[in-house]
Amino acid sequence: MGKVLLIVDMQNGFITKKPYSNLVIKINSLIKKNSYDYYIFTKFINKKNSFYVKKLNWTNLLSEESQKICVSIPNNNFIFEKNSYGLSQKHIEKIKKLVSTEKTIDICGLQTDACVYAISLQLFDNGIYPNILINYTATLNNNEAIKAMLIHQFGKIDEME
Repeated sequence: MGKVLLIVDMQNGFITKKPYSNLVIKINSLIKKNSYDYYIFTKFINKKNSFYVKKLNWTNLLSEESQKICVSIPNNNFIFEKNSYGLSQKHIEKIKKLVSTEKTIDICGLQTDACVYAISLQLFDNGIYPNILINYTATLNNNEAIKAMLIHQFGKIDEME
């Protein structure tokens, strides 16, 4: 058990807007510090028959190239493939085994108001406190409103630089 960083959906197909490309640099610098015992990466896999395609008409991340993780991957890592906003119960159980006795996990990545938020809610409901590193997340929506929402749900956010 130890200190864990969860890196959400940092993949080629998502890094299409300027705030996102800057996030790659920031997360790589966080990884380079090597201050975590484990790094968990989520990898979103879209499918032709998914709700994302059928209901949202969103066809990104269907190819292997677009699904590739675009930040450094250290040796002490786990990659959780997912095809939804959140994680599977199997992934949650693995995280429970990795996190320290404080039952806290640091979270960064994309989209603050979608996958980061959904995963944070799941972790909280499973007894793991999501420490959201807000300056290491990004979204295209109103950041101040998202910050307020996260503080309301989790009591605080981590604004470390």
